[in-house]
Amino acid sequence: MKKNIITAGFLSAVLACSAQFAITAHADAMPYEPVFEAAPITEALTPNSTVEPVKTASTTPAVTKIAPAAQSSVSTPANTVNSVEANNLQNALMQLDGAQVEIRNQLLQYKSEYSNIDNQYRVIKEQRAQKAKQIKETEKKIKNLDATKEKIRKNLN
Repeated sequence: MKKNIITAGFLSAVLACSAQFAITAHADAMPYEPVFEAAPITEALTPNSTVEPVKTASTTPAVTKIAPAAQSSVSTPANTVNSVEANNLQNALMQLDGAQVEIRNQLLQYKSEYSNIDNQYRVIKEQRAQKAKQIKETEKKIKNLDATKEKIRKNLN
């Protein structure tokens, strides 16, 4: 009875720890990456907005300010810039989706090739086992014949 209680306590502790590790396995306790959401990004860019410097290991200087564009006779409103950016992001997502489909098709092809090779391996393995059995039987016959020859030689002497 005491063993069952100790075992139950130990198992519950192990399950609690494994549940804790499973919960923290996601980045920042999030089950998915918010970068890949379907909603378009709608941040407005103004000519005088500042961009936070990105800390990278590269040697290129970080951009700290977006310089205003040269004044021309035709000005582009912020909505046009946002729609262009949204279109660019949607195009990028479409390209990523296309690449993902191609990679999945390649994976299916690899899986089918693997199953074909696996089937060939099984057939060859069976043939190998049959040949090994035939070899053992033939060696047994030779040993029996050798033993019989030795008995006959002993009887002749």
